[in-house]
Amino acid sequence: MQNLARAVLVLFGLLVLVTVYLARSTEGSKPSVPLTAEDVIGTWHGDRGARLQVTADGRARLTDASDWTCNPTGQPAALTADGTWIMDRHSDESPGILIKFTVDGTPPVPGCADWFTVNGTGKGGTTGDGSDVWARFLGHGDRERYRRVPTG
Repeated sequence: MQNLARAVLVLFGLLVLVTVYLARSTEGSKPSVPLTAEDVIGTWHGDRGARLQVTADGRARLTDASDWTCNPTGQPAALTADGTWIMDRHSDESPGILIKFTVDGTPPVPGCADWFTVNGTGKGGTTGDGSDVWARFLGHGDRERYRRVPTG
């Protein structure tokens, strides 16, 4: 009977250790300071010439973004589009916003939405001025990295 009690105690201890480990590894993927609307509102410039304006009223405008298939032909092309955004996070990716676009001069194109993920909040690091913050569209991988224009 004592052996059974010890085995149950050891199994319970292992379960606690695994639970703590998983909780810490999941916590490590989250930013230490939660992302807020103020962290994403503003003008973002891509390193390939695109520009994203995110406004406080929930609107967004993307201009001159290259290689998007978000158009009636489905072929990669430059994109200029208006959209709406909400705070959102895609599974295990960095926090950010979900933008649903409507392409200029055309009816809405199905599947014309993407997560704009933000890495860093600019509230930590060495300068605290936001220079360490960069973002990307999840559906476009590392094709273009964005930096926000300083607001201060």
